[in-house]
Amino acid sequence: MKVKDLAAHAQRLKGGGLNADEGVLHGDPETEVEGVLLTWMATVPALEAAAREGCNVVLCHELFYLHAQGTSLAPQHLASAPNRARLRAAAAGDITLLRLHGTLDMICLYDDFAAALGFENPTPRSGWHKVFPIPETTVAELVERVKSSLGLPQVRVAGDLAKRVSCVGLPWGGLGLDSNIGYTHQLIEMGADVFVAGEADEYGFTFANDAGVPMIETGHSVSENIGIKHFAQMLRDEFPGLRTVYFDDTRAFRIV
Repeated sequence: MKVKDLAAHAQRLKGGGLNADEGVLHGDPETEVEGVLLTWMATVPALEAAAREGCNVVLCHELFYLHAQGTSLAPQHLASAPNRARLRAAAAGDITLLRLHGTLDMICLYDDFAAALGFENPTPRSGWHKVFPIPETTVAELVERVKSSLGLPQVRVAGDLAKRVSCVGLPWGGLGLDSNIGYTHQLIEMGADVFVAGEADEYGFTFANDAGVPMIETGHSVSENIGIKHFAQMLRDEFPGLRTVYFDDTRAFRIV
């Protein structure tokens, strides 16, 4: 199997082509896959782990080259410190980098986040313009459910913990950030009275507060690693002879 064949397999599962931000971002699409490491972001530790594990392909969900949001990748961006470090690690391991972003979201990431939280999704693989009715509960009770379901010792919350809610919107990944407020607007219009998000920022939390819709933040990678791990198992099932490794040590911070 070549890297381009791995990408084509994902396209078949998705039922459509790759998005503009996806595909082989480093290396050669014609590379024969000796092993594939799946990870949320191709950080230096993830790239080094791939080399140790004998994987010459890293399949990631998030950006590889880091540059200012809203700008196009320019040659000088490759000279920045994080990009130099990633390129060195990729070169040292002779690694080809395949990014599947919205494709993985559609295949399983969104659905798996909902399932992990125990929300019934009657139409999996049908996109993410939906909300989830739940038995009425308080935000505080929903916080405890989220923490228990995801194994989290703590979460960040905006809004009234005593408020009673009954319809959940899931701005998974980075869709709780202010740059994606259009999506949270849509969820409110669809009836969401509480959000269980991946990553949020103060603008996103402020939007939720002023909209009167409490927001529970779990973490960007937390909300998406569930599906990435699932996709790794899907590859093992489909290609039992392919060395497939899941790497989840991608959370960028610690609570101290």
